[in-house]
Amino acid sequence: MSDDGTPQDALDGGRTAPHDAPGREVAISLRAVNREFRRPRTSLTRPPAVVHAVRDVSLDILAGERFGLVGESGSGKSTLLRMISGLDRPTSGEVLIEGQPIHDRSPRQLGWLRRRLQLVFQDPMSSLDPRMRIREIIAEPLVAQGIPRGSRVDELLERVGLSTDAARRFPHQFSGGQRQRISVARALAPDPHILVADEPVSALDVSVRAQVLNLIDEVVEGFDLTLVFVSHDLSVVRHVCDRIAVMRAGEIVEVGPTEQVYTDPQHPYTRQLLASVPRLSEALAGRSAAELAARTRAALVAEGATDEDSAQRLAEEGARADGGHAATEDHARDQHRHQPGEPDTGGTSDRADR
Repeated sequence: MSDDGTPQDALDGGRTAPHDAPGREVAISLRAVNREFRRPRTSLTRPPAVVHAVRDVSLDILAGERFGLVGESGSGKSTLLRMISGLDRPTSGEVLIEGQPIHDRSPRQLGWLRRRLQLVFQDPMSSLDPRMRIREIIAEPLVAQGIPRGSRVDELLERVGLSTDAARRFPHQFSGGQRQRISVARALAPDPHILVADEPVSALDVSVRAQVLNLIDEVVEGFDLTLVFVSHDLSVVRHVCDRIAVMRAGEIVEVGPTEQVYTDPQHPYTRQLLASVPRLSEALAGRSAAELAARTRAALVAEGATDEDSAQRLAEEGARADGGHAATEDHARDQHRHQPGEPDTGGTSDRADR
């Protein structure tokens, strides 16, 4: 290892093992990772509240794997992603990239990580400097790492489906899909081993999402990359990833091969996510929002329940499987609704999991 924390094999420029070799190496390893945030103090006598963003996550991602991380907003996906990328430190636990710990290293000691791991962000416009030309944007990682740029910028532009003339233009002169292609080209510039994509198509029009997803699929295959793909859209993750982890309230509740998770989900929360996926064909057929909501509720009942009461028991089973989370507000409302003499208010209450 060099003085700046760079592992010797990184200095040699080689990967730890070929991605197609038997017994592939572990590219990313998380060991009992926790991340807590303290809220501002609101009382002189009581300690500040603590938000548990990530709870005791242990996970291995193999080299060359396409790994998806799904969950609703506030489930801890982006926080976990920041710790994997070395942009945040866990409160406790260990994060290792290709066998090298990063959770206890200073930013200066993570120079080698910036070459091995690159990110594609959610909003391409906010992640691109509006004052820089595209050539400078794509070459920026090369300059930061001291890598000769040569004709690398033109090669990457062609690889992501843009002409070399685009190098002279500014980000605002491109569409959203084209800007995301530029973001992908910038991420590929230092020849990374790991590509981390945080909701890379959620800010794009539906018409261009498939094109960007196909591009990511092509570059992961062509550059022999390990992919970590974060999204709340289950259909997108199914299109891209080989293995999926489902997060809820900072915990990973289910991990498995993509098709297995989709066809035979084991955790009640995973079944609820799948049952909640909107069906475009039904919406186009003229069904109202109320009818679609009723259909979703019926699907949840069918996942192991035959009536409303048993559907509630299914929700409680999911809470118990999550490690003893408190009963949902739906349950409290249902109890209130069933008391004699009380009006039936109906409806459900949404709860934002943190």
